[in-house]
Amino acid sequence: MRIGLSSSCAIGLAVALTLGVASTGSAQQRDTTRRTTRSSQRIPISKERPATTSPGEVAPPPTVNQDSIAAAERARQDSIAAAERMRQEELARIEQMRRDSIAAAERRRQDSIAVVERARQDSIARADSIARAEAEMLRLRRWSGGAYIGVGGGASMPTGDLSKESGVGTYSMGWNVTVPFGWDFSGNPFGIRFDLGYDNLKGRSNFTSTGGSGGTAIQEHDATILSLNGDVKLRVPLGRTWSRFYVLGGAGANRVYGFATSASSTQKLSDAKTNFGWNAGAGFNFNFGRMTGLFLESRYMSINADTPSAVGFNYNNAQFIPIILGIQF
Repeated sequence: MRIGLSSSCAIGLAVALTLGVASTGSAQQRDTTRRTTRSSQRIPISKERPATTSPGEVAPPPTVNQDSIAAAERARQDSIAAAERMRQEELARIEQMRRDSIAAAERRRQDSIAVVERARQDSIARADSIARAEAEMLRLRRWSGGAYIGVGGGASMPTGDLSKESGVGTYSMGWNVTVPFGWDFSGNPFGIRFDLGYDNLKGRSNFTSTGGSGGTAIQEHDATILSLNGDVKLRVPLGRTWSRFYVLGGAGANRVYGFATSASSTQKLSDAKTNFGWNAGAGFNFNFGRMTGLFLESRYMSINADTPSAVGFNYNNAQFIPIILGIQF
């Protein structure tokens, strides 16, 4: 029994070895045929062989994973897109910086132009203001107006029949006091003027009486003329100063008294009649300010006098010329 089991094992081992040799030979034959048939093809050689590759067997090429390739391509495209975005952002930043720089320079230029223009406008405004002020000052100086009053005095010279050295009741140069007051209109050359005048004409020593017996000489007496005159005044400016020339003329009421009515009496103011007349003259204001200054003037005064029954002033008309220097305020 034991001998039969051993024989069976030996037979089985022999069959297995026979089958293994036959299988190895068939495989080598097929491999030789494949190498002979595909000898024109290049066989990829891998330096790394799997541990399971049999000696003498060429390892097949590695299989590429399509997902890995797609992932790598996506990563590459993403990297390219990111780089492009960064480049575009950098270009946009540089462009924005350039535009900001241009805008800032333009703002500075506009601000500089605005400053220069404001300075020019301010200069023009100041020049205009100065010109207007100068024009207003000139207008004020030329055509300033307002109320004024003054006082003056000087000589009073008789003329016509009053100044004749021969005849009855002649007079020589006397003196004058005048108080002028009035109003000059602003903006035009006209004004109105009033004055109170006191003129004293000195009687000559050749007074004679026509009523006395034998033409008895009587004592000389001065003639006094008290007058109130109202005149229209026309001013003529003198350059850029406050000073001016002026002409004036008008009418007045006069009373003549003080002359001899007889050998022992004179004409009183209360008994004198009011006689009307006219006057015309010219003068010059040397002003220190708007209305204050010196004035020098002369006028021709004419009185339509009644013929009195007196030896001292028997004239139908009397004329005299006062020359006055004074100051007004």
